[in-house]
Amino acid sequence: MKLSHRLIASALLLFSAISIISQDSLDDDSIVSEDSKPLKHLLSLFTIHGSPLNQNTDNRVTILINHGYALGFSSKYNQPLWAAYQVSRAKQAVDYERFPFFVDDTRLPLENQIGTETFGGGYDLGHMAPNAAINKQYSKLSQMETFFMSNISPQKGDLNRGVWQRLEAAILNTYPLAGTTQNPKKHIWVIVGPIISDAPSFITRPNGSKVAIPDSFFCILARPKRYPYDSPGNADYLAFVFPQDVPLSQPIAAKFLKSIDEVEALAGLSFFPKLTETMQENIEANKASALW
Repeated sequence: MKLSHRLIASALLLFSAISIISQDSLDDDSIVSEDSKPLKHLLSLFTIHGSPLNQNTDNRVTILINHGYALGFSSKYNQPLWAAYQVSRAKQAVDYERFPFFVDDTRLPLENQIGTETFGGGYDLGHMAPNAAINKQYSKLSQMETFFMSNISPQKGDLNRGVWQRLEAAILNTYPLAGTTQNPKKHIWVIVGPIISDAPSFITRPNGSKVAIPDSFFCILARPKRYPYDSPGNADYLAFVFPQDVPLSQPIAAKFLKSIDEVEALAGLSFFPKLTETMQENIEANKASALW
């Protein structure tokens, strides 16, 4: 082969390698799981304005894509840093029985499969993408996938069964019903996840793996109010942070509202990366003044 031909062939191989990397990696230190690549086309359906970007270079995130939600799994903390899903106003009810047990996610390396035992110490196996919403919005298979341990974070029982559960119910049953005939608000995009300190405590699992204990949890909601839905000026936003120690009786309240900028700083994530910086600043700097 002539030198010029070899150079051209090498350039083509390099271009192909770069193309493959760009297809399977996001614009940060996140990478799509090999097993999730066939479902990569679903990622943009579960997120609005782009998937959250990981801002911590020492914390590799693996994107796991399911049939009703997607998440960014942290191998450092052995839990999702974020989970994203979408709900819509339903015209017909679907409600399967709750799946009866949790399962390890074999898409993860063995050292990140934390086992299915309860956490103990007052911590529930807390779903990030919720069983109920995914069940009623998608399918039985999608509901089953919410019981992967990759979707679980240590969440205090009073929080998990209290205001967090009430918020999940509002996202599914109340918020999509708001609006008027002329200005319906039928769709909501949701991003949730833990907020973990720089020096967290860990729960050691029977297999030796360690799971970080979050200080609190965030939830960001985007509810488009007119078409086109993905235009930033056409949606309303809410951002919440709930500490682990809220009492069981705590209602959803405006005191938990934050700006998206505040959540980004706490969670080490950058939201809505497909928007321009100006658009992000207009949306993320302001805290909502009231609940929906």
